[in-house]
This record gives sequence, structure tokens and C-alpha cells, in this order.
Amino acid sequence: MTKPATSAPQAMDGVAVRKPNRLWCLGFGVVLLVQLIAVYAPGGPGGPEVNGLDKVIHVLIFAAPAFAALMVGKWPWWALGILAVHAPVSELIQHFLLPHRSGDLLDVMADLGGVVLGGWAYVVWIRRQH
Repeated sequence: MTKPATSAPQAMDGVAVRKPNRLWCLGFGVVLLVQLIAVYAPGGPGGPEVNGLDKVIHVLIFAAPAFAALMVGKWPWWALGILAVHAPVSELIQHFLLPHRSGDLLDVMADLGGVVLGGWAYVVWIRRQH
């Protein structure tokens, strides 16, 4: 006899994992698309020349997909792992393959900080829901 499927969240190292939600799936797709455009577009995103704003943008464009991927609920650690690998790979691609862009170690650190921030925001969000 098979067990019936339950709607209860699964545990992810003590943190509940949500069931996939179509709205979060759409949100993840949108923020991932924004990330890819920001990282690989010719010339990068334009804007005011504010000291440090570039690093804040790097944090946000990696934190948003990390948080949204965890909210989708499928393969949460894979999602964070892929985003963490994408951080240095994207800078290497910019440095060696995109003549209009340059790679930066500080950008990698900001990207990885964004992945951590997105994961932390998810943990806080889920714990406050229970």
C-alpha cells in the first residue's frame, strides 16, 4: 500500500521546505532573467555613479533568485549551489569571453554574499511563518 501525499512542508535541516507555488515559480523565472540580463548584457546595467552601488546590485541580483528558488521549494540546496557556482563563472565569462565586460573578484564576493543573504532571508521567512 502506498502512502498518500501530504501537503505538509518537508524539513530542510530543521527548516520547512514549501510546496511549489506557481506564483513563486514565475517570480523565480523573472528574477533569474533579470539576473542574466544584468550579468551578461553589453555594458551592464547603467545608472547613477554612486560609490558601492555596483556591489549592492550584485548582492541583490543573486539574493533575489536564491530566495525565490527556495520559495519554489524544489531542490533547494541544488538551487543555492548552482547560484554559488554561477557567481565566479559569470565573472570569468565576463573577463575572458565578453569584450565589453570585465571580471572582478569583489563582484564574485558580492554575488556569493547575495546567495547567502537569499538563503538567510528564506530561513527567517519560514521560521516567522510557524
